[in-house]
Parts: sequence; structure tokens; C-alpha cells
Amino acid sequence: MKKVLYLLIILLLSVTNALSQSKRIGRFPFELRKGPHTVRVIFYTRAFDSSKHRVGYVASIGNTVDGRKAYGAESIPEAEIASIAFFLDGRRINIPRGLYSDCYDPNLRGNRLTLRFTPDYSTIFVSMWGSDGAGGYNVVWKLRANGRHTRFFNAP
Repeated sequence: MKKVLYLLIILLLSVTNALSQSKRIGRFPFELRKGPHTVRVIFYTRAFDSSKHRVGYVASIGNTVDGRKAYGAESIPEAEIASIAFFLDGRRINIPRGLYSDCYDPNLRGNRLTLRFTPDYSTIFVSMWGSDGAGGYNVVWKLRANGRHTRFFNAP
């Protein structure tokens, strides 16, 4: 009887852990249409695998992953952005990994991400909230048709 109860508890804990991660892991498409213009941004996220990264802490910047500040990581992150696909008027434009590889535990469900065109439709602002609590952050990517993208962080 104790073995059955023990196995049931282990099974319940593993299902609970899987469900808690599922809200941050997957494929998250976002689209905005304005007149003849369309922007589509797709975030692909995966579970964070600490065996593939160097996780640490530096007093002057806080938690780090692979030697860089780890936005959203209060300890070991649950999820990381694997890639971002960006399409402007049907044309795919590359986004360098360095613009998102340090943004952990993204909040992509619900209304946590916004897209906005500039008046000339050559630039899209993508604003995303990540993590929660003390590790919360807001990142804004400025994605350009010419591929010269930038980003900045706002205080939560």
C-alpha cells in the first residue's frame, strides 16, 4: 500500500511539474495587420537544459547564463527562447540569436506581447514581458525591414 501511495505521489508531482512548464514552452505565433501590411512573429521556446549552459551569479549583474546577464532568471530558468521567426509582408527577416538568447522564462500566453508598426511600416516594435516577481522584465525589440534590429529593456 505504501509503495502504491509513493508511486502515486511521484506521478502527481511529475505531472504537476510538466503542466507548470507547459505555459512557457511551445510555439507562440503573433500577427498584426494594418492596411496592406502584415507582420508575423513566431516565438519557439523550449525547456531550459542546465547541462548545456553555465549557470552562475555575479554580484554586479546578478544571475548569469553562459557569462551573460540572465533576464528573468531568479535561479535556474524554466524556459528559454529557442528562436524567433519574423515575417514582414510575407518576407522572412533573420533575427540574430544574441537579441533573445539571454531572455528567459518568457510570458507569451495571454496579452503579454504587443506588436506595433511605425508610421512608414518599415519597423515593428515587439514588446514582451518575461518571468514574474522580482525577476520580471520587459524587453522591446525594434525589428527593421533592413535587418538592423535592436532591443532595449524597460524597468518592470
